[in-house]
Amino acid sequence: AALAARGFSQEQARRLLALQPRLGPEHREAAAAQLLLLGLSAEASLALLERSPALLRLPAERLRERAEELRRLGLDGGR
Repeated sequence: AALAARGFSQEQARRLLALQPRLGPEHREAAAAQLLLLGLSAEASLALLERSPALLRLPAERLRERAEELRRLGLDGGR
């Protein structure tokens, strides 16, 4: 339900929840949320996490810091 509220389809949510099965779903949702805050679409966020699943193992705070740095460098609105 939380992923649907963020714009993920059921299929996208299923794919996201299948990544890094040892991690709790809240960890995957937090990672996806940071990518969405960068302006990426749900599909682009999912594709990035599928290509780089190591991002899901980062602590949420570290991922937030990296996302903030990308925004400072001009990556915003999906650009």
